[in-house]
Amino acid sequence: MFPSIVADIGGTNARFALVTGTENGQFVIENIQILNGAEYEGFADALRAYMDSLGSLKPFSACVAIAGPIAGDSVQMTNLSWSFTQSGIRKAFGFEKFAVINDFGALAVATSALNPTDLVSVKSGSRNPEGNKAIMGPGTGLGVAGLAYTGSNWLPIPSEGGHVNIAPASALECEVIKSAIATHGHVSAETFISGPGLVNLYQALCEVNGVSPRELQPKDITADAMSAADQTCVYTLNLFCSFLGTVAGNLALTYGASGGVYLAGGILPRMLDFLKDSDFKSRFSNKGVMSHYVDDIPVDIIAHPQTAFLGAATWLAQL
Repeated sequence: MFPSIVADIGGTNARFALVTGTENGQFVIENIQILNGAEYEGFADALRAYMDSLGSLKPFSACVAIAGPIAGDSVQMTNLSWSFTQSGIRKAFGFEKFAVINDFGALAVATSALNPTDLVSVKSGSRNPEGNKAIMGPGTGLGVAGLAYTGSNWLPIPSEGGHVNIAPASALECEVIKSAIATHGHVSAETFISGPGLVNLYQALCEVNGVSPRELQPKDITADAMSAADQTCVYTLNLFCSFLGTVAGNLALTYGASGGVYLAGGILPRMLDFLKDSDFKSRFSNKGVMSHYVDDIPVDIIAHPQTAFLGAATWLAQL
């Protein structure tokens, strides 16, 4: 199957890489290039540009992770005006195998191929190596997916779980959610647990406490909270971690995630110590009569530098 192309296509960038083999049980990912999607008329044009850069090297197969749902042979990008068919790309480029997978589905599959050194523990526990996994990642939005073992392969279960209603666990959280309902209507997990959500949470908390909000970006709230420069920011980030723990625990119950809960995205690694010292773990495990079910489930932050590529390569190897 080597060499193979793997790609991660978002709303702005089209990232390509070459999988040249395996070493110590891990895929060797090389020749990473980042293309500006707006500069290409379609996916085939971007793929051709990357392949041209490889010279005479002829990849046997390719797998592409994209932001958006995958249904059947046809693919329509969510944030780019690209549309294509998987069968058409396979034929046009002469690939033996070509597949497209949802980007968070690829992230889910990647968790089956991670080494212990690719993980940063947030909550210890006992991992069932063949148990279901739950994956969530706060970033621009809140991605959610599951992963189930079929006996021979790992099957990703993409979802729109970031849009479930957020649930309060204290009187303060009831007031914060009430404030957010007046502004946003539907208050989902993503409304608070994301980069923009951190700002939404800060503004709602300011209203509840009668404090005039400052014009802050997510990074400002995080920085002021971790340095204790602004007490409202401290409260905001604590609430963020509490809601994160509640939703992560809910996902553990929903997916039956005895294989662990995995946290992704660029926000959490920057606030690791704050997260560990917060109520995250207690909120994760506080599930009433089912607290015993989630209490021993581990939670880790994914620290692998190329998770989307790893997921695409792993998915391609299973086909």
